[in-house]
Amino acid sequence: MSDDPHALKLYIDGNCYQNPGGAGAIACVAHFPEDWNLPDEIIFNEGFHETTNNRMELCACIRALEYVADKGKELGVERVLIVTDSKYVHDNHKRPVTWRSNKWMNHAGVPVENPDLWKQFLTALKNVKVRTEIIWKKGKKSPTLKMVDRAAKDAGKTPRRFDRGFRLGKVARSKVAKGSASMYLARGGTETIRIYRSGIIGKKSHKITFDRYDENAARYAEKCYAYAEIDMVSRLHRQHCYRVRFNDVPKHPMIEEVIEEIACASLEFASSGAVS
Repeated sequence: MSDDPHALKLYIDGNCYQNPGGAGAIACVAHFPEDWNLPDEIIFNEGFHETTNNRMELCACIRALEYVADKGKELGVERVLIVTDSKYVHDNHKRPVTWRSNKWMNHAGVPVENPDLWKQFLTALKNVKVRTEIIWKKGKKSPTLKMVDRAAKDAGKTPRRFDRGFRLGKVARSKVAKGSASMYLARGGTETIRIYRSGIIGKKSHKITFDRYDENAARYAEKCYAYAEIDMVSRLHRQHCYRVRFNDVPKHPMIEEVIEEIACASLEFASSGAVS
């Protein structure tokens, strides 16, 4: 991260309790140029009733860009650094122009999540007239980062706004205790899965999030997600278990066939050690 003492640094944070679908919040703390001799200041912090962690992180970035567009010249700064601890925001912030030209699909043809907010991001970025960079810094490692983290958490306790673009879909609990879902690396094989979330992505595709069952270890091994077309989704139900066949495109995993439905109770019975 640049240590430019003359730059205005906007530290942003977003969170979501019980992600996805819980209350969330955004916050921004300004760290002014050193020669201004001003204390850090909370620029905004707001709570939302239902959302996701990634949406809040991106929303915080958009609000910071809007602040720069509105106040940048008035403040008299020549450089602004928006500091985020979100890899989702930092790693993707240069991609939405390409996504837009590709009808909000990524390079692998997968529908981009949160296109409504990425469209707002591009609009906000276009209106910024001061040199502005988005940089990543690991969170909660300095007084300013701790301050913005507290501001976001406080706002999340009393949500007042609604995230109009959030679509929860159908959600149940995962059987895997830790970690977030990662994209399933499809290789044309079959898997036993338990579905715990389904939501619309784009106009024709659904994102299916599931626990992958490891038959050798007789347990749910990891959380994954893949995609399915609308006609396939009608056969895939939340909190049901299936043996399914995937395509062979690791960057765009699709459930292509439901081979059979399996009683989840039989898998959980095996997982308990009652069956060898």
